[in-house]
Amino acid sequence: MKYKNLSVLSIFSILSLILTTYILGFNYVSFTNTQWLAAHDVSTDIISWKFFKNDIWRFPIGNNPNYGMDIGSGIAFSGSIPIMSFIFKLFSGLLPNNFHYFNLWIYICFFLQSYIAYLIIFDQTRNRTYSIIGSLFFILAPVLINKLSFHLSLCAHWLILMGFYLEIKKNIINKNLKWAMLISISSLIHFYFTIILSIIYIAFIIFKKSSYINLKENILKIFFVYFLLTLTMYVAGYFDVPFTDALAYGYGNYSLDIASFFINNTNVVNGGIDWSLILNSRNIVSPESFAYLGLGGILFLILFVIFFVKDFKKITGNNIFLPFFLLTLIFLIISVTNKIYFQNQLIFSVEIPNILYGLLSIVRASGRLVWPVYYLIFLFSIIFIYKKFSNSRPVFILIVIFLLQIIDIYPGIKRHFNSGAFVKERSLDNSFWNNLSEKNSILRTTYLNNQSRFLLELRNVLMSKNIIQTDISIHGRYNRKKASISRSKLYNNFENNNFPKNIIFAIDNPNHLRHLKFLFQDKNIGFFFRDNVWIAVSGYKEEMTKDDKDNLKKYEPIVLKKNEINYLKFNDNKSIHGLGWTHNLGSNKKGIWTEGNSSSLLFKLNENLDENLKLEIKINSILTKNSNPLNFKIFINNKFYKNFNLKNLEDLNNNTIFVDMNKNAFNGNIFHIKFLIENPITKLELLKSPDARMLGILVESIILK
Repeated sequence: MKYKNLSVLSIFSILSLILTTYILGFNYVSFTNTQWLAAHDVSTDIISWKFFKNDIWRFPIGNNPNYGMDIGSGIAFSGSIPIMSFIFKLFSGLLPNNFHYFNLWIYICFFLQSYIAYLIIFDQTRNRTYSIIGSLFFILAPVLINKLSFHLSLCAHWLILMGFYLEIKKNIINKNLKWAMLISISSLIHFYFTIILSIIYIAFIIFKKSSYINLKENILKIFFVYFLLTLTMYVAGYFDVPFTDALAYGYGNYSLDIASFFINNTNVVNGGIDWSLILNSRNIVSPESFAYLGLGGILFLILFVIFFVKDFKKITGNNIFLPFFLLTLIFLIISVTNKIYFQNQLIFSVEIPNILYGLLSIVRASGRLVWPVYYLIFLFSIIFIYKKFSNSRPVFILIVIFLLQIIDIYPGIKRHFNSGAFVKERSLDNSFWNNLSEKNSILRTTYLNNQSRFLLELRNVLMSKNIIQTDISIHGRYNRKKASISRSKLYNNFENNNFPKNIIFAIDNPNHLRHLKFLFQDKNIGFFFRDNVWIAVSGYKEEMTKDDKDNLKKYEPIVLKKNEINYLKFNDNKSIHGLGWTHNLGSNKKGIWTEGNSSSLLFKLNENLDENLKLEIKINSILTKNSNPLNFKIFINNKFYKNFNLKNLEDLNNNTIFVDMNKNAFNGNIFHIKFLIENPITKLELLKSPDARMLGILVESIILK
């Protein structure tokens, strides 16, 4: 028996190694080659690991403050696979600077995926050959391989299979302890698996007929599992991000298209991967909705339905099969969400309470929760085929279906050959960055947020240059209030003509660039356009080339024309709003919010001011606490203009702030209008939403009269 088990392990070890090498290619099997880890989400995984590896040990051990800086997220909120990060950080002093473990992780996932699938099938069939063949459907599942090129931490589908195994196999010793360990380990890989496994674990306790007889015992079991999970998450650094920041928006944005089992093209993922040789290509908008079964899997689905209808009473009366059936319904409902799509068309939508919407947004990418359903279709169909046929026919039938599956999904498998589905790293102006990073070891953005658009452009800078801290990062969750405070502090520095030294700033947008150019035109600040990014660095003005200076001249303040309404939009790159503004995602999406203590406008006139003009600033909303007024001042070209104390919009005439622009008060035609907010507040403090940004005034439009 031991010899046979060793032989099976050897088969899956070799098979997993072959498949890993096939997908990565010999060049990328190396533990020091990072060129293939350059896609959007994969980039943050490798960068987060680099900063974590090079940092000191902290507590909680998952803290990674150098990556993200003021955002406050640790390694658990990137896709760096915390359990692998913790293990290899122990040996960081012995590892090469560019060492990574992501190719090893792919191998581990392939091995465990195939072996655990084998264990489940073998437990139900006791046929090794049949079980090995059946396991091949799982190691080559499109829903698994499709994740390789952009979500490596989400390739641990074996966790789901392990959860099934714990419930299918009878007489498991210390079963609850193993569940506790599995759920805790899942939190050290990706929290979506923790959610999926928790649903499976709780469902089997609730749906079993004996549950209510042993109610006290089951409560104690659940308590133990989640006590261990809580302890694990605390040590890993999960709770450094407030729970309210796990709540968000977006439930339904990445939902399951109900036709996903038959839709064979990912469309938006790396240019699109067509997974079917036989079926006509049909696109899916969201990669999180991808769940193509393959032609063999579709046949399994048909058989699954037939067997279920035929043996309905037998299945629903079974203490094991019934929970699995109910689980299928639960996961389908959650993954489809309140917005029902069929082939990318919204066909039905149900409004849900805001509180429930916020809670469910923890699983914003709800399409991922179809994975248990996906694998149950394969598992139960393979097991049913064996039980419905005798002698050698099940093996023959399974081989035929597997060949049909391989033929159909061949295009997707071929696309992944030799890293064909991976995004390769971009070229870099090395001499420029080498020069900058010698004296400047911090790389920041002028608008700190959780989904930095600079990550791909500056990925190689963060990986290969002397950068020890950055807020150019991507995290699953982050501390929204810390991010808002950080932005506010930075803008206060800029407005006070204080440009931080030893920091390279990636300028977020042209409006910021115009503003910074205006503020520091007489200071020793260098502005450079390199690798598709505008860069500002203190002390480097003399190193600007003629091309740099000529490019910078193109960014002059926007001309504000008389009697023309200027609607403010956050992503408008040709707008008069500069530093200190943030987006409006409320039900009324008009306008932009002041954020923090300082927000400013910058514009010029067509000609010198030859008459008295009035600036009319239309206010859409203000944020105040109880009856406390919002206190702020307005400055024009650094000269105090007026104090304001607003309790609500009724304090204003027609929701408008009027700013007199006296021609005798100014020289030139450039105007810098600054709002100095004394007491900004968050919507979270007002219990209006989980939004923790420090807000004050929502400005809709501006008109010069």
